[in-house]
Amino acid sequence: MAAPTAQESIFGSETRGLTIAVMSCVGIIAYNNLAVAAALPEVGSDLGDVALLPWTISAELLTSGVAILAAGPLVDSLGPRRVFRWSVVAFILTSVACGVAPSMVGLVGARALQGVAAGLLFTVTMTVIGLSYDANRRARVFAANSIVWGVMSVAGPSVAAVMVAVIDWRGVFYFNVPVALIAAVLAWRLLPDQPETAGRQGFDARGIALVTMVSAAGLAVVEGSITAVVVGALISLAGLVGYVAHAPRVEDPVMRLEHVWGPRYRSIHSTSMLAVGSTLGFHAFIPVYLKAVEGTSTTAAAFSVVYLSVGWTAGAVSSSRAQQMFGRERVVLFGSLFLAPGFYGVAAAVIGDAPLWLLYTSLVIAGLGVGTISTTGVNILQERSPAAEMGRVSAAHQFVRTLMITYSVGIVGALILTTVDRRTGDVEAVRELLGGDADAVDPAIADALGAGFGFAMVAACIAATLCVPSALRLVRTRADEVTSAA
Repeated sequence: MAAPTAQESIFGSETRGLTIAVMSCVGIIAYNNLAVAAALPEVGSDLGDVALLPWTISAELLTSGVAILAAGPLVDSLGPRRVFRWSVVAFILTSVACGVAPSMVGLVGARALQGVAAGLLFTVTMTVIGLSYDANRRARVFAANSIVWGVMSVAGPSVAAVMVAVIDWRGVFYFNVPVALIAAVLAWRLLPDQPETAGRQGFDARGIALVTMVSAAGLAVVEGSITAVVVGALISLAGLVGYVAHAPRVEDPVMRLEHVWGPRYRSIHSTSMLAVGSTLGFHAFIPVYLKAVEGTSTTAAAFSVVYLSVGWTAGAVSSSRAQQMFGRERVVLFGSLFLAPGFYGVAAAVIGDAPLWLLYTSLVIAGLGVGTISTTGVNILQERSPAAEMGRVSAAHQFVRTLMITYSVGIVGALILTTVDRRTGDVEAVRELLGGDADAVDPAIADALGAGFGFAMVAACIAATLCVPSALRLVRTRADEVTSAA
């Protein structure tokens, strides 16, 4: 296959600075998501109020999820450049605020504000990709971003460990500052300004409140019990029903329903949600499964997250080239045909007690599928989006994906914990494993945990199988068969 020409390269003279700025933004967002967990023991030891420790993660997840969606109308009306400047400065300031937090309450508050800045920054970054690159180069940018995310999945916790050792836990947050400054310097004048077609957008306070309700209920689901899943699902359903009734009544809803369920977009959303949600749902529990059931070392269990990342990155990179050859919609279908066998292999390794090499290989194959679907799907989405709505559409896609991931993690956790509870009555032993507080595992609990994870893999295989007809529907609504996005 021929190498990209200068006009196709994302590192050509016209786009080099912008590409590096985009990758820097992705890098700090990935680091912020992945590295903080490594510092939690030191944070709790220094600040006390350990009961609030989980909220240093949850508060940022909640506010960033809402901010991602709320940023869509802002970016479309004010332009990426202005919102980027606000968000990158806010991210630097809130990172410093996290680093100087005098108490756990102060840290949780600073993390909540940091989540707002990170959500705005993420939406700006995604929108800029859609506005600044043609479809073929956009695919390469998404592939480059996947490489950055894959590297940070390994390097992020390592950098955090170094910061903790050299400075203390506060250094984990200070590390954000120089990287964000690099992105700010590179992109300050390069990002697109306010589009000529932009109109004044209203502030949808009620819509944002309903979205916050849905997101908060989703976070409660991650607690893992059947009760939490049911109650969280009911609250989320009430919030969604309320939003569906609310959106048509206002001129500028924070998320337009047609951006989620319109014929141009819905197959993209559903395929991506099934692929990404089901994959990350069970993948979050792979380390605890390996440690408790397979008896691997803590290091080997922690390293297991790399296999999916390698496949995901390889899928993103290979699909960026394949899109030009076979068409973007067909490439998503190819990805779904990798995803399902990968899940079946993981299920066979878990349920059939197959060798671990099958599990690891299957994780790479599943990663190939989800990486292909995820990055190609976003490219299709942006190709079908009018420039004046790029921020809203990109934000809506990320929001529904995040919601699906949250519920998938909660459902898998509930299946595992409920199985252990019914077979042994000792759910706390699993919670200690998830928190990294237990080394030895009772054989009965290990057997029950393995059975629960097996049930979770059956559910994941069903979702992966449903991904194929969803991708087929996407192929049937190719770009030349929908209303022009120009």
